[in-house]
Amino acid sequence: TTLVALEHARPSELVRVPQAAALIGGSTVFLRSGEELTVEELVRATLVPSANDAATALALHAARGSSARFVSWMNAKARELGLTDTTFTNPHGLDQPGHLSSARDATLLVRHALGVPFLRDALGRTTFSLPGGRDFPTTDDLLASWPPLIGGKTGHTAGAGWSEAAAATARGATVYGTVLGGDTRAERNDALRTLLAHGLASY
Repeated sequence: TTLVALEHARPSELVRVPQAAALIGGSTVFLRSGEELTVEELVRATLVPSANDAATALALHAARGSSARFVSWMNAKARELGLTDTTFTNPHGLDQPGHLSSARDATLLVRHALGVPFLRDALGRTTFSLPGGRDFPTTDDLLASWPPLIGGKTGHTAGAGWSEAAAATARGATVYGTVLGGDTRAERNDALRTLLAHGLASY
């Protein structure tokens, strides 16, 4: 969502949060219908605390109110990046029939995102704040607890389980990996750390 939003809107643009975004559930930053935030703030909210309401507000703003149009842009971007196992049906990632991806595609996507300086900065932040004293920690537990991690994107739904795509670096080498479908948040964290540590040990 953030990659496509930044192709169609400037970071400094103001976004008036639509009611449809404020009503989205799951992980949110409790956006209020009618409040105004910048594209930059909404991108950070989408990436750091993994806010579904922020992702929806970005999509509706960039596509002038059409979620379907924005999703078509997302699918075109997926094809451009070679994400052959990925089909998007919504901009926020909540469970929906046909909304699919794979560990390979998630790894390619996070690798591309970390190559965009603004997104890399956001994915490496442990906290995020919105006006009005709204402070949120990252959903990426390893950022603070495991120094080799340089950034990643978490996800969790009932259908997908606990998941994350991320990158780690040590001794001049950077490796990328993805864990999908963990039964618990702790299991996801342990599996991702083990996977990335194994990769780093190979270089």
